[in-house]
Amino acid sequence: MKIQVVATARQLSAVPTENKTVVVIDVLRATSVITTALMNGASAVWPVSSAEEAGRLAEKFAPGWAFRCGEREGRKIPGFDLGNSPLEFTKDVVAGKNIILTTTNGTVAIQQSHAASRLYIVSFLNLSFAAMKLAEFQDELLIACSGTNDLFSMDDALCAGMLIDTISQFQPLQVDDLGLTLQSFARQPGSLFQKLRNCYHLNYLLSIGYREDVDYCLQTDLFKVLPVLQNKTYLSL
Repeated sequence: MKIQVVATARQLSAVPTENKTVVVIDVLRATSVITTALMNGASAVWPVSSAEEAGRLAEKFAPGWAFRCGEREGRKIPGFDLGNSPLEFTKDVVAGKNIILTTTNGTVAIQQSHAASRLYIVSFLNLSFAAMKLAEFQDELLIACSGTNDLFSMDDALCAGMLIDTISQFQPLQVDDLGLTLQSFARQPGSLFQKLRNCYHLNYLLSIGYREDVDYCLQTDLFKVLPVLQNKTYLSL
């Protein structure tokens, strides 16, 4: 398997995704939210690019069956039902509901990858299961790190490196230079939090009161699932 890594959502616009298997990573917090919502019984997650698009899509559902969710600058969008904290997406809240999600980075990366033949969602929460399933494919794999505000972000990079390292346990890989660098980073000793202690985005979330979100998102292998984009419009299990 050949693996290419893209460092930010913005860079995806210059990378062909047609006929490729694409993995989108936004550890803090979109891909962690998506995985958690689906595991807690959400019918589907609909990634959209703007608050306005979220509103238009919500109007197509019967009242009470779709939630507008998302953030800007890490905080819940005013007037929305939920923000971008995975801890909000409990079974009592989201079971049977459609989640319409817009975020600064993660949903942008998903939108940029719609031409992919297969698109999957990965975070630390489902990393090992995702690696096992992705290792079944023999074609080229494109790993898209969402980044933060168009900049490289260490949290997504570490997850990408760990994903590459775990896939390598199942089959031989040809990995680009960025991927090899991230794999080396992933192999360094220390906990996830220790490796990410200087991560800008992680520390920004801590500064605005999301310590519990960070702790939750830095857990590995809570779920044996791999969310996939269906019909190039919504995510499901």
